[in-house]
Amino acid sequence: MNSAAIKLTARAEQQRARIIEAARGCFAEHGFQGASISAIAKSAAMSQGLIYRYFTNKAAIVRAIVDEQREGRSKALSGLHAAQQLVDAVMARLEAWRQRPEPVKQEFDPILFLEITAEASRDADVAAVLALQEGTIWRELADILRREASATGRSINDAQIQERTLALRCLIDGMIINWVRDPSMDAALLRRSLTALCGTLLD
Repeated sequence: MNSAAIKLTARAEQQRARIIEAARGCFAEHGFQGASISAIAKSAAMSQGLIYRYFTNKAAIVRAIVDEQREGRSKALSGLHAAQQLVDAVMARLEAWRQRPEPVKQEFDPILFLEITAEASRDADVAAVLALQEGTIWRELADILRREASATGRSINDAQIQERTLALRCLIDGMIINWVRDPSMDAALLRRSLTALCGTLLD
């Protein structure tokens, strides 16, 4: 690839990144329905036509956001060896989000998570985007439990892993939902409660 092509590729990646970042902010602030392509274009300081050069519709932008989140999540989860470590990692991100100086700049935004999840119940394209990553999420959570079982010398079969993975998934999703819904929630109390539950996952 020559230097001109390299520059064009780099510029295209920068443009896509601007669109995705603008969309994150718009979705979180206005909701999926309220965040039009024109609003995203305005936030990104570019024309609607330019956005359509990179993304066919809002679902395509969601797909790009989900793909980015999947890459970051996979990297983070691969280094965890116990359910408690997962809870600690999520709690750290939730507390950082609550103290955020600027919502759209956060690596993890629970509002965006909930907004895209809700939109999946209304939009088949968005639902398809999320469905594509479900298998990966389940495997990653199951692998954490397998590593914990191995490290603690527990014997656990595939059916038990599946049951515990479902419980862990509900635990993580539930803590995100409740953290957003109740701004006064005591972080220390939540952490103690989840720690107690984590201790029973492999029993």
